[in-house]
Amino acid sequence: MVSYSKKSTLYLWIFTAWALLMFLFGYYTVRDGIIVTWDQGKPVMAVLEGVNFGVFTNLFLFFSVQNFTYPIMYQHIKNPEAKHERKILAKPLPSDWHPIVKLLYTTYNDFIPYALNECMNQTYDNVKTVILDNSTDQHFINLIRQFCKVHPDVEWVRDVPNHHAKAGNLDNYLCHEGRDTYDYFVILDSDELLQPDFVEKCLKFFYYGNHLGILQCNHISGRNDNAFMDMFAHSGNSFWPVQNSVRSSENGYLAPTKHPQVIKPGDTVDIGLGHGVMVSRKCFDSFGEFPWMVAEDMCSSCEALLKGWNIKFATQIYGNEEFPINMEALMVRSSKFCSANFQFFNRYVRRLFKTKLLTRRQKLDLLSFTLNVPTFALMYMSLILCSIVFPLDRVPMGYNAIMLLPTLLCYFSQSITDGVFEFQDGMPFWDVMKYELESMIMYGSFYYLTVKCTVLALLGVPAKFNVTPKSNTKITYHQAFMENIGSITFSLITIITCIVISRSSWILLSFVPGCLGWLMSLKANHQSKSDKKKQKILSDYNYYALYHPEHVLKWYE
Repeated sequence: MVSYSKKSTLYLWIFTAWALLMFLFGYYTVRDGIIVTWDQGKPVMAVLEGVNFGVFTNLFLFFSVQNFTYPIMYQHIKNPEAKHERKILAKPLPSDWHPIVKLLYTTYNDFIPYALNECMNQTYDNVKTVILDNSTDQHFINLIRQFCKVHPDVEWVRDVPNHHAKAGNLDNYLCHEGRDTYDYFVILDSDELLQPDFVEKCLKFFYYGNHLGILQCNHISGRNDNAFMDMFAHSGNSFWPVQNSVRSSENGYLAPTKHPQVIKPGDTVDIGLGHGVMVSRKCFDSFGEFPWMVAEDMCSSCEALLKGWNIKFATQIYGNEEFPINMEALMVRSSKFCSANFQFFNRYVRRLFKTKLLTRRQKLDLLSFTLNVPTFALMYMSLILCSIVFPLDRVPMGYNAIMLLPTLLCYFSQSITDGVFEFQDGMPFWDVMKYELESMIMYGSFYYLTVKCTVLALLGVPAKFNVTPKSNTKITYHQAFMENIGSITFSLITIITCIVISRSSWILLSFVPGCLGWLMSLKANHQSKSDKKKQKILSDYNYYALYHPEHVLKWYE
């Protein structure tokens, strides 16, 4: 499968814009910061100013430029890429090619009957379903038992010890009784929904593709049933097509020969994101097992790349998933991502930087993807320097204010691009403004979470695979406040310290959201009429999936 992009230009634009901003801020830092501070006989403070610019400012500028460049590039490539994909999907599968595809549904105390039942309704007829279960809650074990009773063709595999979380659950089957029983497999999370022709479409990519080992498909968060999910699902619905489409179009091509080689150098690295992804048996057999890591998707993608397999993203093949159901669920997921990224970095950075299969630009792209979540902790450190440490030594507040701009630019860059896409899709202007404000409040309250995860990671505390909660109960003001007491206390201490030292409260705008983020928890209490109707429909679908599977359920539109 030949990509539409003839020449990788993404990082040419990123580096150009980044270099210009670095020069401007660097000139200001040296002229009005480092030189002045050094002349005042404060070498330590001058070094800290240099570190703030050389490490934090440049990093934030890079992420900001990257976050703005990806959507611009997406606008350029989305139509040609979609046209190219539709040509592949228009081709028929050969009548003499009939590979076995297994749907591997992974569950740990979060089995959702209607979701699996819907995924099983595929137009391609050589599909087998396997439930990979390491549940400990008897309620969910009973649900699975009932599901298998009315779906006798479904294979149920228990991973009772529950070693190594999702990776161990997959390996327990793929490396033992499931070995050599399939040609391709699809990984499903518990809340996954697939298009009826999902498998058929994916197989066309593999058949007409070029050394394709992993195919990640597009996703939307379309099964939201409260105001929290309705509002913040916009971030995921923008991230999936924008980030992954660009990475897929610019990732070059490899050949998984005896000695893997580069066919076409790339600018970016595309990776599988853990669910709604199809993997070929040849690709999986080449690296043998899913690494026993929390970020098993990123790790297995890197193992595939190092064996010379290509990874692509399909914009025209969709899955449907739930956005985290409330603030607690989103924080659990973000905490997992943060600690998992550090674990991935420690395990793979040396191997990736030594390999000749990836260009320097691809290595940088993968590194920036890995550090995306922990960047919040680095933002906090930079803000502390500018609002506490520098004012403590009488560094001019004007300089500090300028040096805060890269932090704020990085902080807002993702939500701004999300808002632009929603506005283009028809969201009213004031609704976009409301989304931007609430996103600022919610994600600004993540400083405590990311700082905590970063400190624990640096102390060597192992990353832990936490299942994102799938159920929601009404929460009171008091409960919401107490659930976020760590973030509130952390932010208040920071604010009071800053005011006492710098005597300038406007500089604290980035810390205020930490005191208000708990209010976003209350949004999960609110349901529109359509939300309630949707919730009732899905409840009925669960009943049919467990007791009357002959009813064909067509939730996916």
